[in-house]
Amino acid sequence: MIFSKNPYINLNMGLVKENFVIVRRKEIALWKDRGFRRKWNYPVFHHIGKEIVMLGKPLTIQEFSPEKLLHSKVIDYSSFLGTYGMGGPGFFGLKLEGTFGVRWLVYSIWAADEHLLFNGKILRCHPIFEQKYNPWILSENPDTKKQFSQLLIGLDIEQIRLEEHALQIKFSGGHTLETFLQSEKFPEQGGTRRKRLSYQTGIMADYWLLIYDGTDLMV
Repeated sequence: MIFSKNPYINLNMGLVKENFVIVRRKEIALWKDRGFRRKWNYPVFHHIGKEIVMLGKPLTIQEFSPEKLLHSKVIDYSSFLGTYGMGGPGFFGLKLEGTFGVRWLVYSIWAADEHLLFNGKILRCHPIFEQKYNPWILSENPDTKKQFSQLLIGLDIEQIRLEEHALQIKFSGGHTLETFLQSEKFPEQGGTRRKRLSYQTGIMADYWLLIYDGTDLMV
């Protein structure tokens, strides 16, 4: 038997090395149909013996086509997508349901919710800067997360404007989610007390990825 190298190792899609899923044996055929390939000895810490790791490749928002996302509904979101094994980079994702089924639209940059504006206001920042930026989600007030969730979940995507270094999503009800390579509305980092660029290389479309529900991204 000849074993070929898995083509989805070290994708180097921005920060993302792999897109993996952990499945039971009976689910292998489903994920093969989605383009995933089995990977032996993959270093996922919550992987147990009877489960199987398979790797696939995300689509950038341009490859997937922004038009396909129109009229899809936000059914969940997360600020904690992605992993490097012992922790995570803090990718932000919208779980969307549409004609394509269910996918996650993921902004794959470090601490992405610090570089996303919802209706012109930052989602989250380091606690020492909360008074300055008044983000939607406050570290010491769990009610603010619940309130933001109630506002975001259930919205429909009506328009997506993608530029070289900017993206804006317009939702039903007049709400907007947007990001840029840099903005004065983005907060300083907690450690350095300095602002940073959203990413160092490439263009905005490189960092917005579509992944299947149930998969995760390794950095």
